[in-house]
Amino acid sequence: MGIFLSILKWLGILLLILLAIALILLLIVLIVPFRYKAAARVDDPETHSEFPLYVFRERSDVTAEVSWLFGIVKVLVSYPSGELITVKVFGSDIGIMKFLKKEKQEPEKEERPQEEEKEEEQASLEDRLEKAMDRIERIFDLIDYIYRVLTGSCGRRALAKIQRRLQKILLSVMPSRWTLSGTVGLADPCLNGRMTGICAMLMPVCDDHLLIGTQWEDYRFDLKAEMEGKIRLGVPVIQTVPLVFDRDCRKLYKKLMRARSRLAAGAQRQSSGAARNGTELAQAS
Repeated sequence: MGIFLSILKWLGILLLILLAIALILLLIVLIVPFRYKAAARVDDPETHSEFPLYVFRERSDVTAEVSWLFGIVKVLVSYPSGELITVKVFGSDIGIMKFLKKEKQEPEKEERPQEEEKEEEQASLEDRLEKAMDRIERIFDLIDYIYRVLTGSCGRRALAKIQRRLQKILLSVMPSRWTLSGTVGLADPCLNGRMTGICAMLMPVCDDHLLIGTQWEDYRFDLKAEMEGKIRLGVPVIQTVPLVFDRDCRKLYKKLMRARSRLAAGAQRQSSGAARNGTELAQAS
């Protein structure tokens, strides 16, 4: 009996240790911020008499980086130069692009007479049009139902609570530093004047973040954008958990799930009707 109790004791201690480790890891994930930074560039130092579409294809690039826990985990995005997505753990690339670049083998199509293909294309076109009309009607009914749910007393209270907490989440993930600088030319003094006026209107809000010069007579797009900030997962969690247990939000969620079930039921009725029509046509032929 004593041996059995000692085994239970050590098992309990082991479970408590594992639970403590899990809680510590969870706190680290919630408290330690994810740091992000991104940059986009269009390199166009010259002026052009025509719209330089090739500049955006050949002289532009976008880079982004998300790091966590002092750079132990990094996600790098680069386009069009370099690998599109690179994930590094302790500085080593885990090769995620190898999984994304797997080629999908397409099945070989059987050759069929042209007359049969034309008949099938005509029938499939009519079926697609009928299905599209039915789907549009269901979507309009769904929009009307969702509008009535959101404008009801319960919906208004739930949306007000969600809006307040969503604002706090957005403020916590906003970049701490961002700049948009460069020179833009639209080859039209009227358009350039409007752009300059918009930049002037945004200056009280953007302050030193927006530094745009103007090329008045020709086309030019020489721009550089940068931003960086951090995201703590604890803020979205703290703001979201009370909504899960809120009575108005739970009622709103149930009503919206009813709308989803209605849409799924309508699609199921449509597919069963199409199958029934196909069976009748096959019997008639």
